[in-house]
Amino acid sequence: MPSHLLPTSNGVDWSCEQPPSYDAPSPRQILRICLNLKYLIDKVVPIMYDESDILCDHSRILNSRVLDLAKDACGGDKKDSKSRHKYESVLVFCLLKVCAWYWDLAAAELHNAELYDLRASAAQQICKLIIEEEEGKNAQFLFIHMLCRRYVINENDEDSDPENALELAMDMHCTTVIGSSGYQRCLKWLWRGWIVQNKYDDKDYVVCDAVASSKFGQHFSPDRLKTPMYQNIIQIFFSFIFIALYTLVVNSKNSKAVDTFDFFEGAFYFFVLGSVIDELFKFYHVGWSYFGFWNAFNDTMYFIILSSMILRIISVTPIQTRYPAEYWDKISYRVLSCAAPLVWARLLLYLESSRFVGALLVVLKHMMQESIVFFFLLLLILIGFLQGFIGLDSSDGNREITWPIISQLMLTVLGAGSFDTFTDFAPPYAAVLFYSYSFVVSVILLNILIALYSTAYQKVIDNALDEYMALMAQKTLRYIRAPDEDVYVPPLNLVELIMAPFMLLIPVKTARRITYVVMSIIYFPFLLVIAIKEVREAKRVSYNRMKKLEDDANETDVAWNLTDGYVDEADGWIPSSESSGIMATQKKNKRSLQLQKEAENSDPNFKVHADWFESVKQSVQPVGDGFKSGIGWESYALYEEMKEQKEISNKKVEDLTKMVEELTKMVKDLSTK
Repeated sequence: MPSHLLPTSNGVDWSCEQPPSYDAPSPRQILRICLNLKYLIDKVVPIMYDESDILCDHSRILNSRVLDLAKDACGGDKKDSKSRHKYESVLVFCLLKVCAWYWDLAAAELHNAELYDLRASAAQQICKLIIEEEEGKNAQFLFIHMLCRRYVINENDEDSDPENALELAMDMHCTTVIGSSGYQRCLKWLWRGWIVQNKYDDKDYVVCDAVASSKFGQHFSPDRLKTPMYQNIIQIFFSFIFIALYTLVVNSKNSKAVDTFDFFEGAFYFFVLGSVIDELFKFYHVGWSYFGFWNAFNDTMYFIILSSMILRIISVTPIQTRYPAEYWDKISYRVLSCAAPLVWARLLLYLESSRFVGALLVVLKHMMQESIVFFFLLLLILIGFLQGFIGLDSSDGNREITWPIISQLMLTVLGAGSFDTFTDFAPPYAAVLFYSYSFVVSVILLNILIALYSTAYQKVIDNALDEYMALMAQKTLRYIRAPDEDVYVPPLNLVELIMAPFMLLIPVKTARRITYVVMSIIYFPFLLVIAIKEVREAKRVSYNRMKKLEDDANETDVAWNLTDGYVDEADGWIPSSESSGIMATQKKNKRSLQLQKEAENSDPNFKVHADWFESVKQSVQPVGDGFKSGIGWESYALYEEMKEQKEISNKKVEDLTKMVEELTKMVKDLSTK
């Protein structure tokens, strides 16, 4: 563990030897850091390089010296760790801002777009390298201050809204940054609830103080429901209930009579209202950044179901309308039936954490985005030909087959068009016009759609892993971007809505206690399972801290490390001893090392000689030295050889110069005599 760590949610440091500073740079200071970084990248990437030379590991262009210069661009006193960390904490945020500037320049100056895009890629790559370097030095400083803390920059004399590097990278879809190991590890901590929002200031994040606690009461708390992983599990649970209720409601109609609301139908609409209110609440807090593919999908489904619900309410109330109640009841069930594909497909939203489903959804999303071009072209073509056919229909002063024409034009797009409608209609103009329309749609537009889908699929598959990680980043941040003091997963948020007016009339502390009790009762089964799970995990975290390892170490027991892993079975489902698992793990590791040593010593000729390890080290390519020097590992050996030759030559020149000086001195001495 580092010598100084970060505050936990109760304000206590793990180690108080040297607590870091938590003062954020001012918006103007952050702007200056961005300007310094832009100047650096402009100089480092002055011309068009091959993008692979920029994005490759141990690049000769973005070498170790460039990374050091990027850190120096933040300013601060390098001898004072507090001052240095204060300004370096915004480094990732500033690099992402510079990347956005380059994208803006690429859009505005098309003649230099490729160069600006390359510089944007360079900014992302520097981000990635710094994140991975800092992860090995001080991972928790990286997580809390560099990635999770929200900063404000001054642009055009206006302060921006607070935003952190995690959100900025996700909003900008910077897959290079999102795919870095430090970014993904930080997301994993957020997903598990090991990093949580500060209860005193939701703009800051802190390490959860209950991570290493084996006390059951600290984990049996409604606050743990803020964890994205638990929210996702609860939402999956409620989604299956939602599908079951939908199935019961949509298939319960067995007569023409209008039935009143039963329990299952009321519960179903209770679920729908809770989900709609939750969507509106999150959209209000997050803004347009929250709106995405799945939001549009869910909103479409909710709109259909709400329309059906309104029609159903009309049918059971004594409201007098033009049509009888049976008519509205029938239409209500028909509209509700149309939502069935969306209701079942909605499950994919919560199963996207699976890599297979996640990659599938990314491909689908990109295909839908690419199809916008096709539908735009189709709309223009459709309007043009429709106007032509309507003109032919009204040329004799009467409009007789306008609707059949519209129907045929739409069916042609689906491949079911027929020429029969135009056989006796305005010959030969209508036939020629329809032949042209069929050719344009069937041969040109549909092939354009296929090409667009193929391009979207190939683009995602070539970068499938980074796209999947970007999807998981969006999924994780979706749960934490809309701040909510108390987590009521839909439809339970309606309980919060009902309680809210009464909570305003009582003291804050009393309201908090009531809310705590209500949530503990509502979520009791979930909280019980969560507490048991986290207490078991806390034992492993305590073991890691005892071994001076990171909290997420020893999660898997790999074959090539005899001292890793943790014996969870020794703790049992509900740990009764503070050290049972720790002692069992130490005993297991000791036995593994002993058995391995005995097996290796059974044959005195088995051991590899120490010279073998030295030979391995000497055969390794000088990747690190090439990265530091900027020469590259391919040419570093030649560089070293030339450097040695130069040193030898310089030494010979120095020796020769010294000899000449001595001879000159001797000649002068002889001449004086």
